[in-house]
Amino acid sequence: MKQSKEEAIRSLSFFVATMQLKKILDAMKIIREFSKINNYEVMPKCMLLTGEAGVGKTYFIKQYVDSYPRYDISDDFGEKTIVPVLYCELPKAKHPKPVVSQLLYKLGDPLKGLKGDVRELTERLIHLLKETKTELIIVDEVQHAIETTNRNVIQEIGEWFKILINESRIPIVLVGVPWAQPVIDVNAQLRRRVRYHYELKNYTLKTFDEFQMFLQKIEERLPVKIYTTLWEVEMAFRLFAASNGNLSELLEGTIIPACEIAITNSQEVVTEENFIEAIDENSNFKYKNPFLIDSIKDIRAYQQKTSSRWNASAKNKQQRVIDAVYAKVKFSDLKLNDILSKKK
Repeated sequence: MKQSKEEAIRSLSFFVATMQLKKILDAMKIIREFSKINNYEVMPKCMLLTGEAGVGKTYFIKQYVDSYPRYDISDDFGEKTIVPVLYCELPKAKHPKPVVSQLLYKLGDPLKGLKGDVRELTERLIHLLKETKTELIIVDEVQHAIETTNRNVIQEIGEWFKILINESRIPIVLVGVPWAQPVIDVNAQLRRRVRYHYELKNYTLKTFDEFQMFLQKIEERLPVKIYTTLWEVEMAFRLFAASNGNLSELLEGTIIPACEIAITNSQEVVTEENFIEAIDENSNFKYKNPFLIDSIKDIRAYQQKTSSRWNASAKNKQQRVIDAVYAKVKFSDLKLNDILSKKK
């Protein structure tokens, strides 16, 4: 049965795990199982997951959380809610109290994370974590802890995370941009607890074959046909140039809007003109539309060269966040071993 326009557009919302994400999923499984096997009596193994904006880390985490939804059970003491994975975004704070209050609120604390000092709130949080049988805590946007540029704030929040890990024995995944690393580094004991560190990176020409394989998986999930094969090398390079290898720009800024335009126009095939229109409407894209350039040799793309980082030695009023650096590349820079020449 043919899908309606509404159904087709809704079906454009899907998740495909990249090779990087599969490794992270395996690591998250390991740290959860390690703590369960040891009955939460030994120090957990924790993780820091970083990546530049748009690499897909937050979307990945939310998909992961949705895979382990809350549920209710009944026992001799009545009904209670089980929260396998607790997720929250770190609030912008100058003290640990808003952090623990946010976690309590997300966990379903009857007092909504209010009433009490940090110690009392932390004790209540640890008690509720045990009651709800939480197996993993995920805290996103950890860079908010250092945006005040106050080292004392970083130290206090880092120290609080160490206490939470020590007393709850529940593994934590901290998620943020690459320059969030000082939240971990500021406390030697916390740094030892965070055993895994993964950085989700934008695709580059060195990982172009992985980029093509990802495009192949995307094409298989689309509810509408494309005028050419997405992972074919010249098409893939145009998409690479349109996105700088960034997943968010690739999907939300290019492929998905092109498909939405085609579906809305009742087209059976997404055309080159649909991609041109999608990229032209993408306010984040600042260069010449790669789908308007006839020769693939004339297209210039940009790939990430370095990650953003925190400059702890910056003087007052100097910029403490050093932005990621991007380098210009062209089609001829692709090496044969970087190209997926045939379908796998």
